[in-house]
Amino acid sequence: AGRRARLVVALPASQSAVEHRVVLELSSAGDTGSRGRMGDEGVRPEAAGWVPRLGGGHQEVDRILDELEQIYASQPNEWLVADPIASMVMREEGYEDEDELEDALGGSWEAFLGGMPHIEVRRNARDDLEFKVLKPDPDAPPRRLTLRVDSRDDLWRVLFKAPEATILIPHLEFEIGADHKRRVDTLYNYIAAAEWNLSSHIRGRKDLAAEYVVAISETVEQLLGLLDVEQPFDLVLNDPAGASIFKPDHGVASTPLQLEPAARPPAAVMADMTEEEEAEALARPLS
Repeated sequence: AGRRARLVVALPASQSAVEHRVVLELSSAGDTGSRGRMGDEGVRPEAAGWVPRLGGGHQEVDRILDELEQIYASQPNEWLVADPIASMVMREEGYEDEDELEDALGGSWEAFLGGMPHIEVRRNARDDLEFKVLKPDPDAPPRRLTLRVDSRDDLWRVLFKAPEATILIPHLEFEIGADHKRRVDTLYNYIAAAEWNLSSHIRGRKDLAAEYVVAISETVEQLLGLLDVEQPFDLVLNDPAGASIFKPDHGVASTPLQLEPAARPPAAVMADMTEEEEAEALARPLS
């Protein structure tokens, strides 16, 4: 089973006389490509190497990243030489050699490390590649990050999305909600996964009102338009922990985020909680 993140969709009133709110489970497993918009392998032709294989499109890369982070956390040094860590990842994940590992990544080990927003790389005095995993700053203030998406190249930026962070497309009144763990993916994959899950939610369903299906279908088509960047749009990341990172981050505007008092989740959300999470939610005062 793949990781699942809650997808919250509030369809704008302009799409329907009745405002709809949909709570879905956003899976990182399986095909998240959009219909008829990509190449034979389900990725954009201009996206070469490991970039299209991140979490939303390739679970194997996410497992490698998880293993890398666990190994790093177990080591006492801030900077680690990259090659021995690659050997440890190969051993733990069952890869026979470096070629097999790089085939899984879709590129070199160095390119993979250098492309991660939360990983820094450098060369030491012996010209060995070293890296460190950036730790979240517990004192970082809540912030809102805004990116103006002007072209398809912007969608291949990589986003380290903190568990508490949410992605908003303001002009669509569309939100991808918080997750239970960090996620590292391209902006393209975040949007494509949302489109795929919405399409799956209504595909073949006979129990849904026609008005509801039309509203969801319109949102799906609007998301497909975002993937083609038919016109520039703003993508907003609300980051309560101040831990999310875009790479590259040029053109990303950061402003303070005012946090609202915690509200009790709706029943549809509470149904997906563990008993401990539900008890904690019920203990919160209603806002």
